[in-house]
Amino acid sequence: MKTNPPRPPGFIRLLGTLTLLALAAFSLLCLVSCTVADRLIFMPQPASYPRDAPGLIQLRTPRGEAIAAFHFKAGPGMPTVLYSHGNAEDIGQADALYQALRSRGWGILAYDYPGYGQSTGEPDERGCEQAIETAWHHLTGAEGVAPDDIIIMGRSVGSGPSVWLAARQSCRALVLVAPFTSTFAVMPPAHRVVPGDRFPNLRRIRGIATPLLVIHGENDSVIPLAHGRQLHDASPASRKHFVTFPGTDHNDLYATRLGGVIDALIDFAGA
Repeated sequence: MKTNPPRPPGFIRLLGTLTLLALAAFSLLCLVSCTVADRLIFMPQPASYPRDAPGLIQLRTPRGEAIAAFHFKAGPGMPTVLYSHGNAEDIGQADALYQALRSRGWGILAYDYPGYGQSTGEPDERGCEQAIETAWHHLTGAEGVAPDDIIIMGRSVGSGPSVWLAARQSCRALVLVAPFTSTFAVMPPAHRVVPGDRFPNLRRIRGIATPLLVIHGENDSVIPLAHGRQLHDASPASRKHFVTFPGTDHNDLYATRLGGVIDALIDFAGA
């Protein structure tokens, strides 16, 4: 019977060294991922609105951050949208959305994440969750808005806190505009094998029975259309709808298709 010759000691040492180097590289990647992920995900820009902007209010989170928000109240019998904006923008840049909703009698509360706009603090996953939860309690508590009259709506990175809140609170509908399945899923492949992912929307959506509307541009080059499709398909909601807009990218969705977005929102959640 033939037997394989023993490996030379030099080969064993080389294999051990390469294994240690691979483990060290992976450990370093994990460390970098966990420590700088928030800097890679969140991109706050200089505030687009002043501290004394009409309609601006300040809400205080449990960890003491002052969250800036615009609240325009709904007309009698009309719903209110709790809106979480996209990345690299703030609540001062979605005025066209607010006006379109207000012209139909709808209310809206749009808030900024910590470190965005006129909000204090530094942005991270937990800070965004606390911010939207604070906005929710303001609506349902101080303002007396019934949960069934609230539509949780998040765009892009705003889909993260929106899905998180919808997993904890009952509301009229969950509306996701150009959402992702998770933050690392839209980053380079190396991030997908390390810990530290943020906003696991795909995992969370599987436990949310709230009526779901997903809106996505078919040519989205930032968050591919497949993300929206996966979230829609994974939702257990008995009523759900997936709306796409041909020829539309990530950052021009509102600029070119706002009317269609509003129509889809009202058709789905306005009744």
